[in-house]
Amino acid sequence: MGRINTYILKQLLTMFGFFALVLVLIYWINRAVRLFDRLIADGQSALVFLEFTSLTLPWMIFAIAPIAGFAAVIYVVHRLVTDRELVVIQTAGLSVAQIAKPVWGFAVSLAVLTLVLSSILVPISQAQLHQRQMEVAENLTARLLTEGKFLTPSDTITFYLRHITAEGQLEGVFLNDASSPGKNITYSAAKAFLVRSKVGPRLVLIDGVIQNLDLNSEKLAVTQFNDFVINIGQIVSPGGTAPKGAEHFTSLELIQKLMSAPDMTQSARFDMLYTLHQRLAGPLLSICLVLIGFAVMVTARYSRFGHWRPILMAVIYLILIKFIEGLCLDYSRQNHAALWVLYLPSLFGAVLSYSIIFKSDQIWVSQKVPGV
Repeated sequence: MGRINTYILKQLLTMFGFFALVLVLIYWINRAVRLFDRLIADGQSALVFLEFTSLTLPWMIFAIAPIAGFAAVIYVVHRLVTDRELVVIQTAGLSVAQIAKPVWGFAVSLAVLTLVLSSILVPISQAQLHQRQMEVAENLTARLLTEGKFLTPSDTITFYLRHITAEGQLEGVFLNDASSPGKNITYSAAKAFLVRSKVGPRLVLIDGVIQNLDLNSEKLAVTQFNDFVINIGQIVSPGGTAPKGAEHFTSLELIQKLMSAPDMTQSARFDMLYTLHQRLAGPLLSICLVLIGFAVMVTARYSRFGHWRPILMAVIYLILIKFIEGLCLDYSRQNHAALWVLYLPSLFGAVLSYSIIFKSDQIWVSQKVPGV
């Protein structure tokens, strides 16, 4: 029995590594192409591109690990059936629950991997990526400080600066922002200052005018101001100057913040609790996906036409559980008192896998195995 468990577990780990590598490459190429176009268009080097893609790698592995584990168990069990190895194990008198022991070991190992990724590695890499995005946004903003030239950092942004004094004061500033659908906003100011903040560079305009043109109604609204602040980093590099969120902290750091800051806002507390519960629910769901794939394949009846039907059924179960997961995520996000809903997909998967695995031993006893 120990050799059988070791053999199945090795097969599962090998195929998990293969499917994880393939899925990560596919996902990485899909994201890398868009990231490469954006960074190169912003004038960044290939080293910055490699750094950004490497920082997204832990998140990619976390996202595809449950799917890779599901695909691995489907493939391994299917090969055990087609090579008649499962028939030999069955005739040795082992039940489905006994054969599931190495699968349980694989599922728990996968859950530990996803828990470490979601609680430690992914937050650390996302925090580092956030910091680098802030630095890139500041670099892009610094490039705008060119006197006497109309600059277009993007297709919807036009910037002009007449003069920069020795004290760093900007004179004769013009900024046209057409990034919002149906609107065209023009800022002009006699002078301005570029300052840093925790959420990226800010442009402080002094003594100017805002012209807001509604392209649908063709109405122009003009507003004069004494001083006005623009998040120039968000305009130049959208998404690169967002404030640091709960996803950028490890689970231990979130727990420490919840315990040390009892006076934080309800919104901030909920975001932290939501993130913590989501990180716990993900590994539990990965266990259920592996067990469901195993249960459907190992209890499938013999067919001379192959095993495409149980494979299709397993995929349908996967889609159903992921659909339920999406509904639960949206519902718990909108209802602060419903964080327990995050665990419903795992509960549904556990009940489903239990009903298939532990209630199918009667079928194994009564079913006559072909060829024996």
